Amino acid sequence: MSGENQPTIRMKRAFRMLPFLAVLVLVACAPTQPQPTPQPGVFEVDPVFREFYRMLGGEPLLGPAITRAFRFEANLCQYTQNVLMCFNPYAEDRKRFYLFPLGQVLNLREDPGLVSGDGTIINGYLIYEEFVPLYDRLGGSLYAGHPLTQPRYNATHNRIEQYFENVGFYRNLDEPPGNVHLLAYGVFACDAHCRYQAPLNGIVTSQANEVSQPFLSRLARLGGVAAFGQPLSEPYQAPDGAIEQIYEAVVLYAPADNLNAMRLRPLSRMLGFPDYPPGPQIYGEVDGMVFYPVHEDLGFHVPKVFDEFIALHGGREISGNPLEEIAAVGNNRYRQCFENYCLLYDHTAAPSLRVRLLPLGLEYLRRLQPESNDLPLVYTPQSIRLLVSTAATRLPADQPQSFEIVVLDARNNHPLAGIESRLWLTLADGTRLEYRLPPTDAQGRARLSIAPITPEQPNGSVIAYQVCLSLPSDQPICTSDSYLIWNYQ
Repeated sequence: MSGENQPTIRMKRAFRMLPFLAVLVLVACAPTQPQPTPQPGVFEVDPVFREFYRMLGGEPLLGPAITRAFRFEANLCQYTQNVLMCFNPYAEDRKRFYLFPLGQVLNLREDPGLVSGDGTIINGYLIYEEFVPLYDRLGGSLYAGHPLTQPRYNATHNRIEQYFENVGFYRNLDEPPGNVHLLAYGVFACDAHCRYQAPLNGIVTSQANEVSQPFLSRLARLGGVAAFGQPLSEPYQAPDGAIEQIYEAVVLYAPADNLNAMRLRPLSRMLGFPDYPPGPQIYGEVDGMVFYPVHEDLGFHVPKVFDEFIALHGGREISGNPLEEIAAVGNNRYRQCFENYCLLYDHTAAPSLRVRLLPLGLEYLRRLQPESNDLPLVYTPQSIRLLVSTAATRLPADQPQSFEIVVLDARNNHPLAGIESRLWLTLADGTRLEYRLPPTDAQGRARLSIAPITPEQPNGSVIAYQVCLSLPSDQPICTSDSYLIWNYQ
């Protein structure tokens, strides 16, 4: 294999050769004589790769070696936690050492969709701004490869992630900005043939059916999907030419030629919520209120808890002006609508959940859909939309968890009332627990709070859950996800 055509031939062979790589790993890992290792599944970096390994960042960035070096065609290769290093002695000097394109082999590519504006854009993919310094440090496409996906938010692992040909980047949202790591490509590709277990934060997860989120970078700075909900639609071009995307609580839009100029649609007004005239200030901070002037000295009183939420999530530029004074909506619940979203205060909820956004995006989506025809609804996974969310994507083992489902007619996104369902939890030790949810209400919603499972759940345990609807269907209508037990503040 010549140095001139080696990269092209390597890419063509990658897809059919990956199964053989695993076999070669097994052969490479079979010791001819007992040799001590620092820990199970960890090996010494082969002398051939030591300088290359150090140049790219060594163990802090690439992770430890998780196999011995092994032969692959004319190449010598070795897996680390996050990459597959390879050496081709017949290639040009600069191309002798390379990172194998595991992202391509593992089929992590997605269509780039819609992207524009400022930032580093390669082949239609916007590189997340916090990933750019590490991407450049890895020589850009030379070692990191070209991007395969847009940046996306992974709620299960509470991180922003992006997949490239040779490596994957992620930023844990619990860490300070700029702390960027590599995803465990090596562990994911080596799979059961390696004994090494990837750190939980760096696990590569399936990307099937993920929704493109071109506004993710800006949205993450405002609180992300934890505050504004999951995306309910793909980005699309609205009648006014803007690129628009619907989330559970808000609708985002931006000019088609500059997606960085993201704003929120005035959703409360568009949905017909009352728009009351402003009045004079009567209360102040000693009364637990902050006065928002909207026209000279006239305005509205906003509870301090709402003001704090607004300040943490982009300020009045994002919320818009208030449309009303706070008002009771049932027992122990109070609502106040602003131009772009509505806030709800629930005195009975856990302290961290008392202030939240109303799901106005769902109603907006319904109004965009055509009315249903007169044909009866046949229950199938294609005709029913089942949305499931948890109050927290991670929580301490001794705290309760809450689940909410929304059941819709997929033909028009109209809510389906009276639908019963079951919830199953699978604990880290394989224990399976079953719960029944109440029937859905007129909005197609049902909620269930469960007591702490057990304080003995190990920190970092992933609790998998599945919700299935109790409907007469030939195929189960279910959805699955997980949350994390995290006992640290």
